[in-house]
Amino acid sequence: MFDETQQMKFADVLVIVDTGLVLKCRVGEAVVSVPPLRMLPGTTVRREGDCGTLILPTDVAQDLGLTGRFSSTRP
Repeated sequence: MFDETQQMKFADVLVIVDTGLVLKCRVGEAVVSVPPLRMLPGTTVRREGDCGTLILPTDVAQDLGLTGRFSSTRP
């Protein structure tokens, strides 16, 4: 289980493409490929066309270049 210091929450995320292996998502102005198996409970985006909340472990958010560039909050 991840505590709040080990996860990041992003609002208004849009899933552009669902390849089956990754979700291409618009987070802020960036488009990133998110592995669904790394999304944490509370995430509301699951398939193409979904718009909502994305919660990731901090290390995954860092690997995707999402830390420091976008407004994110701890859940």
